[in-house]
Amino acid sequence: MRNIRRIFSVGTAALVLGAGLVAGSSGVSQAAASDCVGGAKGFTDIPDSLSGRGVGGAGALVLDNPHAVASYAMQTGSVNGRSMGWGVIQAGSGSNWNSGVRADVWMDVTNDNKVSWIQCGPFSVTTAGKRITTPAYPTSNSASRAFRVCASVNGPNGSTGVTCTSWW
Repeated sequence: MRNIRRIFSVGTAALVLGAGLVAGSSGVSQAAASDCVGGAKGFTDIPDSLSGRGVGGAGALVLDNPHAVASYAMQTGSVNGRSMGWGVIQAGSGSNWNSGVRADVWMDVTNDNKVSWIQCGPFSVTTAGKRITTPAYPTSNSASRAFRVCASVNGPNGSTGVTCTSWW
């Protein structure tokens, strides 16, 4: 009887752990650019040329084969008189951006201290020297609101994987 209880307990624990991993470990479901453009979910469309103050970090991604480089960052600034944050990615001009290479950027916004978040994007660039931004989201003095920007470069022979700034 003791062995049956042990087997049942281990099986139940594995089932609960597995369900937790599948049901919400990331706090995000599949997201698309259309989820946050045109004012959706509190985001504001901004021009790709808009530059702000760098916050929360930035980085560069290098894809080896074919060679392609992109830089990404989280920025804040004034949009229509409001303080907002957004993500930006730029494809390197000296890189080999051919028809099979794509750089993606997206921004995650949490309003509940990183328990769950809204993903805005991904937005993609496929041309050397091109820059693209995510829509912007209002900043807040609330400790529960935070932003991060994530990016990746993908090609026909692999990916850089996903890299994110720290939460800000």
